[in-house]
Order: sequence, then structure tokens, then C-alpha cells
Amino acid sequence: MVILARVRRTLDDRALAPRGAAVLVACSGGPDSAALLHVLHRLAPERDLRLHVASVNHGLREDADRDVEAARVLAEDLAVPFRALSVHVAKSGSLQAAARDARYAALHAEAERLGASLVAVGHTMDDQAETVLSRLLRGAGMIGLAGIDPAREDGVIRPLIDCRREDVRAHVARFSLPHVEDPSNADPRFERVRLRALLPQLRDEDPRVVEHLARLADEARELSALVSDAEPGEAPSTAALSAMTPMGRRAVLGRWVTRVVGGPAKRAHLDALERVCAGGPGEVLLPRGWVARREGDRLVARSEPDRVTRSRPVSSERSA
Repeated sequence: MVILARVRRTLDDRALAPRGAAVLVACSGGPDSAALLHVLHRLAPERDLRLHVASVNHGLREDADRDVEAARVLAEDLAVPFRALSVHVAKSGSLQAAARDARYAALHAEAERLGASLVAVGHTMDDQAETVLSRLLRGAGMIGLAGIDPAREDGVIRPLIDCRREDVRAHVARFSLPHVEDPSNADPRFERVRLRALLPQLRDEDPRVVEHLARLADEARELSALVSDAEPGEAPSTAALSAMTPMGRRAVLGRWVTRVVGGPAKRAHLDALERVCAGGPGEVLLPRGWVARREGDRLVARSEPDRVTRSRPVSSERSA
């Protein structure tokens, strides 16, 4: 089985799950998470993993219950403890971002209740490639190109991150795993759907484009690891930033923004932060309602939700 060996190697090479770990598997009812649960169930005995399953109903579709039911059926077939979770998703701002935030909050709460240190989700190499391509098209810096982190600091892991989607779907078909297809995966209103349609054209230029984009994410992550972390809410002094090379400075600023706001900075954010660091006037509107300013010889960031903007991030100059 192709993905079984690949996930085994990923767990080892990326140090995703220590032996004996308790893992909450997030199962949406879709094919990727069905394969994730099935493979981890196969690997659990040899790694002494203790598995639990949770499926989150976001309440956004009338037929969302069928997704949860598909996850429940698979969990019961595998004799893995299952729990259905429901969340309320705020309808303001980005609906997808709000649903993601609510989902992860529910999964972390369930993991804490169970005493599970890890939450496994089903992102594949193709998801990684689509994320990198999206951020590249939107002007992300090198830190943003790190894409989907295989192992986040909050315990979220992606065991399928080195598996191609086609191999995952073949595994689902081979074992006739119960699953449902999310209709949003065919809705061109969503950027990820449009990019998914673009990738076959890129594969005509290079059949390994998905692997190349995924490897670019790994290299960008390795580069960011060379940069010392800044504490959330506090950046290095502007004097220290000025003494760095341009690449090092942008890497530090990009990592700081990511840790503060919980998402990657675009190139325009970094450009604006560099201007403010160099003594320019104004403030920088960051993603998700955060605002950065220079106070003394440091940058500080504060949450100001009423300042959320969907426009290009630029420094907002104020006259004295």
C-alpha cells in the first residue's frame, strides 16, 4: 500500500508523532480524512498510538449531517472512539476563515478533554502545492511560502503531507472507505478550486510541479528555522533589524507577523514594516485585525478588530 509506507516514513522523518502518543484524528467525512484515519489505524499497533476521532459540523450546509455520519460509520467500522462536534460560525468577514478557526478551537478543546497531545488532519501534498501557489500569486514573502506546516506548535500534525491526492483517493477506493464529497470542492467561487483546476496545466509543463512546490515549502520553512524566534507581540529592536541583511530582516519580520496574527505576511506587509522600522511615519494594517506601530526602538502589534481591511496592506501615514 503506497500511502501506508509513505505515512510511516513521514511520521519518522518529520517526527510528527512519538510512540505511545494519544492522537485525535479530525475526520470531515471526506476521502482525505477517511484515508488518514484508516492509515493511522493500520499503523497504530506498531507505534502504540491511541486514536480518537472527531468530526465537526459547522452548520453551514443543510446536508452537513451526512458528512459527520460518514465519519462516524468509518470510526465504528474501525472500532475507534468517535465524537461528533458542532460549532457556531460567525457570518461576518471571511466565512472560510471563521469556519477554520471555530473548527480548530473545537478540536483542541476535544483533544484536551481526551488528554490527546496531537490533532491529525488530512492535508496532502497537493494541498501544500495549492497553498504555495496561492501565496506566490498573492505576493507572499519567503516565510509565507513555507505553506502548510506539517507539525504546528499547537499539536496539529499532517501525516498525509507527503502523499499525492491521487494516491490517497486510490487508497479510499481500494478499501471502499465510506466517505462523502464536499460540494464546495467543485465551486469555482473558491480560490482553491480555481487553483486546483490550474495545476493540470502546470503539470503539462513539468509532471513534478506538485512535488516542486511542496519542496519549495520545505525549503522556505528550513530558512525560517535559521532565524531566531521573536516573542509574540514583540519584534526585535529596530537597531537589530537594521544591522541584519535584507533577507534576514524580512525573515524575522515575516516570522513575527505569523506568530502574532496566526497567518502569513504578504510582501506588501513586509515592505510597509520595513519603512516603519526605518523611521517612516504611520502604522501597518496586518491581517486579521492587527495593527503594527513603532514605539521607541521596537515594533509593537495590537489587536484592533475594527480596523480589519480587505485592501492591500500599506502603511498608513499620519501627519504630526
